[in-house]
Amino acid sequence: MMPAAKPDDDTLATRRSLLMALSAIGATVAVGTLASGCAALEPGIPGESVDERPVVKPGTERVYRTLNGYNREQRSLATHRFSAEGSRLEGIDYDEAGSGGFGRPIARLIARQFNAEGHLTVLERADGSHTTFDPPLQVLPFPLVPRRHVRQDVFARDTGNPKPRRVIMITRVGRWETVTVPAGTFRALRVSRDLFMGDFEFHRTETQRREIDWYAPSAGAVVRASEDSEHQDLMIGRSPGGRASSRRGDWLIRELT
Repeated sequence: MMPAAKPDDDTLATRRSLLMALSAIGATVAVGTLASGCAALEPGIPGESVDERPVVKPGTERVYRTLNGYNREQRSLATHRFSAEGSRLEGIDYDEAGSGGFGRPIARLIARQFNAEGHLTVLERADGSHTTFDPPLQVLPFPLVPRRHVRQDVFARDTGNPKPRRVIMITRVGRWETVTVPAGTFRALRVSRDLFMGDFEFHRTETQRREIDWYAPSAGAVVRASEDSEHQDLMIGRSPGGRASSRRGDWLIRELT
């Protein structure tokens, strides 16, 4: 078996630039990043914080429509089901980027599992494989304080591979936005995440996932979510500028119905 590749110069430069740009924010700021969106931004100060995690009654089900972020075509319905032990978001239908003739083929994420605190514990795929996170990823790091930045380092373990890999998640709590989805119009706090998945191989860089949740306290739920991902393929021809070719996964948007 060939050893996993180290991050290439582009990846290292990206990480260094991100960390250096945010180092001046202050001692209370860990690290973070901005992400794009499509909701209406409130003017003025960022607004109040959300201190408490919602209490969701076991047996609750929330249904989301899933849209292709590039052309707004509807893909599937995703259902978030809650129990006393945690919850499971199923029907995600997300195609990860493939690796050409090397490494993993294209895989489809179909579900996410969360513990009772709402932290992400498992990603499930259509082929029966899964990725577990230890400790779980705090995707909504309550209290949600606008301008707060959080960095979390965890280990991920994939089915059939006993060796863990390091995952870095950088979360930024943004500002309040007005979001309209099939369930209605909500005042929602935007939470952006960049995840560096640590899945280097000799022919590719690690996957970078970009995720955004719009959390509405009045609904006690995420009313809109966006996710996309990509990595650089080191075995395909490079651009005239010398940059490796990008392989992108889906860009999906989920909206509460």
